[in-house]
Amino acid sequence: MAAQEAGLDAEFRQRVVVVMTTVLARLLDRPEPVTEDMRLMEELGLSSTLGLELLLELEDQLLILIDVELMDSDQMKTVGALATFVAGHSRPA
Repeated sequence: MAAQEAGLDAEFRQRVVVVMTTVLARLLDRPEPVTEDMRLMEELGLSSTLGLELLLELEDQLLILIDVELMDSDQMKTVGALATFVAGHSRPA
């Protein structure tokens, strides 16, 4: 994963993680913290509807557009994997 992340802006990726974990905790009504290594569907029970809402909120809060056409199931495994995808496949709105 480090090779894939080499071209990423680490500071921006960290902002994505912070916003994503905050939004996920709210969307899922989860009192416990959400962490980067949590599996989105298996552990957090993220549905496709909530996944779409998450991406829309990330776009709104980070003022970006996410290129979702390039997304596949590998990018949706964990919070961290999705954050890496978003950081690498988005542009300013």
